[in-house]
Amino acid sequence: MTFFEKYTYKQKNYALLILGVLLIAAAYKRSFKTTLETRAYKQEVEDKIIAAKYAAQSVKTIQKALLQLNKVIGKENITVEKVQQGFLNFFARKSQHLTVYQIDEVLSYKHPDFTVLTHRVVLRGNFIDALKFIYALEKEFDLAKLLNVSYEYKKMNADEGEDLYTILLLQNYER
Repeated sequence: MTFFEKYTYKQKNYALLILGVLLIAAAYKRSFKTTLETRAYKQEVEDKIIAAKYAAQSVKTIQKALLQLNKVIGKENITVEKVQQGFLNFFARKSQHLTVYQIDEVLSYKHPDFTVLTHRVVLRGNFIDALKFIYALEKEFDLAKLLNVSYEYKKMNADEGEDLYTILLLQNYER
């Protein structure tokens, strides 16, 4: 016991304090830290279990929101040909006393996340029939959404007389 006798009580207390701090640090690193991490992982797993319980309901809610969004902006990832063919089929079923006068080339706007496709269609016919067709188009046609409607009463060709032309702008999106 002569080893500790050459130190003063102050030095022994400092050594004891340093030894205590080292023991606490070692205990924290070896056991307390893993216990705290395990508790955090347990909480994370419990949160995931709760989320998994309501996953089916969450998927249904997201699908409903997607359907609602498709109604507003039109279905996505539909090709230009499919939209135009779908429009012509819809036109053949729903229109009365109207003719498709012109279908212009599709305008596309490329964004890094998506592409906006704009279709310009010119119809010829009277106002009431055009109005009925536009109403049906807005309610039932889901491949693209009606963006703008304008009417012009003019003479397009020298061979034809003046007539009412309805200009429709339709848009759909591609990813």
